[in-house]
Amino acid sequence: MPFRIDIDFKTEKGSWRFGYGATEGSLCFYHDNKLYGINMEGDPDPIIAKEAIKFQHPIYGNTELHRKIGAINYDEYNHLTWIVGEKHFAVIINGEVRYCGVDFPYMKSDLTLQPSDSVVIGSNGQGLFLFKAIRVSQLCVTPKIKIKQGELEMVTKQSNNIIPNLHRLITSEWGENYWFCGEAKYVMECLGEPDYTYVFFAGLTGSVLTQFYGYNGTFYADGVESYLMNSGTVSGQEYVTGLFAKLGYAATFVPRVELQKNTEMYLQTLMAYIDKGVPVISWGRGYTAEGVLVGYEENGKVLLYITGDEAEPKRILPGEILSSEKIVFDTDGWIFVGEKKEQKDLAQIYRDTIVELPSLLTMKNDKFRFGAEAFRAWAADIENGRFDGMKPEDFDGWAMYQTYVCNLATNGSCCYGFFDKAAGA
Repeated sequence: MPFRIDIDFKTEKGSWRFGYGATEGSLCFYHDNKLYGINMEGDPDPIIAKEAIKFQHPIYGNTELHRKIGAINYDEYNHLTWIVGEKHFAVIINGEVRYCGVDFPYMKSDLTLQPSDSVVIGSNGQGLFLFKAIRVSQLCVTPKIKIKQGELEMVTKQSNNIIPNLHRLITSEWGENYWFCGEAKYVMECLGEPDYTYVFFAGLTGSVLTQFYGYNGTFYADGVESYLMNSGTVSGQEYVTGLFAKLGYAATFVPRVELQKNTEMYLQTLMAYIDKGVPVISWGRGYTAEGVLVGYEENGKVLLYITGDEAEPKRILPGEILSSEKIVFDTDGWIFVGEKKEQKDLAQIYRDTIVELPSLLTMKNDKFRFGAEAFRAWAADIENGRFDGMKPEDFDGWAMYQTYVCNLATNGSCCYGFFDKAAGA
């Protein structure tokens, strides 16, 4: 990366065979296991056929699908140009720009640190494709030294930087006990969004609105988002993308296993975010830096983070955060909140959250229960002898019992804050 692909191809519609899972007529290629496709998700019925441009963001992998802009001409040659560039992500079909994206998260990364990979071209159908020409081009990376009006201009980078407006993420004595809500609030504050407060996120996630319980004591988490992500009910990327999309923002979740594979590149991305004044959420349980990454020192050899009730940042080495020995869940990782896609109506967000409450309060699976079922499962576990005969040293007070009492006390006294805000909106 960055790179450009040019393909001259033809598909004969009479050769298409719509088998199970086939999307005839689509042309796609893969780079770094990321999909890039045009004329995607076809159907024998042209009204139903999506004729979409579909792709996964370079490096990060979140998926976008744009219907009816990826159509091609049948039974004649087409020319596709796909540019994965430093500043533009463009799809050009038969000389027409069908899609052009800017400010993608990968563009903030140092692309020279991205390892090279193969390009694999194909389709998901059984029809005939004819290729007349295929060209893969390596694009230039902007040099670090520029000549300007006869003078040498050095492009330098800070070795140390920190977010200027540092403060506590939560105030637990006010009942702000859901750390993720404080972390998300802080990020949005740095993006200039004062309406997205801790109380707002506590209701938006549902944590302050529902009791939760790890069924039969086999699963422990401390907020709705933790239960959903860590139980595999949704993937980290699905949850993060969906949550921030409600606010009109793009967001990317990078699991810790991916951070380990290309640590230097993601550190460069992290520092680019810090330089823009945007902190990055360090998500996960069971390791030391759960909180918000707010700065770096020594060109990223040391990271600064705030967690819990603390107002002053702590210093930590990247290796301490990214150690594979400390991974508790697959959903441990970093959350990058990107550009604003659209302006959302605050009152409508509150209304949508209230409307979704019934489904939240009745959610259950083999790992957890929400709402009334959580109370019943909690009581049943105790009455059926969960703690009978347990040695004191084996009793984990917080995980096994106190967290549910804290949840009950917090929500019983603090949920009104969200409802008052909703009524006022």
